[in-house]
Amino acid sequence: MKRFILCIAALGLCLSVKAQTVRPEWEVHFQAALINDEFDISNQTLYPSGTLAALRFTPYGGITFGRFHRIKVGVDVMKDFGTPGTKPVVEPAAWYQFDNDNGFTFAAGIIPYGMLQGTYSSAIFSDASNFYDAHLDGFYLGWKKGKSVFEVALDWNGKYGEVRREQFCVVSYGAGWVTPWLALCWEGMFHHYASSDAVKGVVDDHILHPYVQFELSPVLPLDRMEISLGFMAGYQMDRLAKDRKIPIGGDVVVDVRKWNFGIRNQFYYGQNQMPFFNSKDAAGKEYGTDLYMRSGWWQIRKDGNAGLYDRLDAYWEKSLNRFVSIGVHAVFHFDYLGLLGSQQMIQARVNLDNIKFRK
Repeated sequence: MKRFILCIAALGLCLSVKAQTVRPEWEVHFQAALINDEFDISNQTLYPSGTLAALRFTPYGGITFGRFHRIKVGVDVMKDFGTPGTKPVVEPAAWYQFDNDNGFTFAAGIIPYGMLQGTYSSAIFSDASNFYDAHLDGFYLGWKKGKSVFEVALDWNGKYGEVRREQFCVVSYGAGWVTPWLALCWEGMFHHYASSDAVKGVVDDHILHPYVQFELSPVLPLDRMEISLGFMAGYQMDRLAKDRKIPIGGDVVVDVRKWNFGIRNQFYYGQNQMPFFNSKDAAGKEYGTDLYMRSGWWQIRKDGNAGLYDRLDAYWEKSLNRFVSIGVHAVFHFDYLGLLGSQQMIQARVNLDNIKFRK
């Protein structure tokens, strides 16, 4: 009996020691956005007018165990403004995450897109995709050291079904700072858009955008002075139609900021990076935004010729504290004929990240 009591006491002591390494933590994200698109001046040729006005509320909770491990669960709640009586869209999430002292991160499960650390342009995600797509279903692998960031993520965003197409995409970003003012960077997406039971056919939608970035603010009286020179190449293949396209082009980005005010201009000259946007699948339906997650402006020209696209963004962004930020943007889009349209954007974000309970 005495030995049994000693064993129970030892087990209890071990559990107590182990329990001290397991702690709860939580994080809460809130975002409200208004994006008003006015493209009537160009007859909505490349992009339809419309308004995105919505909020999303995302609480996550979980536990950390050991030094580097955590498991989290939560929900993302999204509600469009001006839709009384309709239910919000609720999407659950659950994932395992590993973070070590060397800046390495691995995650698996239904993962928040906010975990991505890269700066992705509208050639990868449109403004609407950035807001509405809350989670990726799959895996994330990233490494951060100082200012340098490298990451790749797999999002299995379509399981084969009766009418649901099988599809997945691999997204990647890298920024390696060679000097304090020079970085070698890339962004890219490998997108496999396959069949459903009702509609056969496979489309490959891939894009890679390597670029060189210069940060000149350390030698200028500016908060930001970035200049990027890039090359953009796509690989588009409609396997059923046996139609292959390899659109290429180049871009220059200049981003200047001082006292929370900024101007960012992206100039691109090249070929249509969405050549199958108006093409039809075997059922006679246009691929459109079902296939492409990037902004519709990357169609460049409807006639298939190379052309220019210019996006001018005048903005004001302010961090009220380390948790809250707000921003106002006026965006203007141009092609070889002139002004295509404009956007007005207002966004507010609250991020309470990785808040740990006291022991």
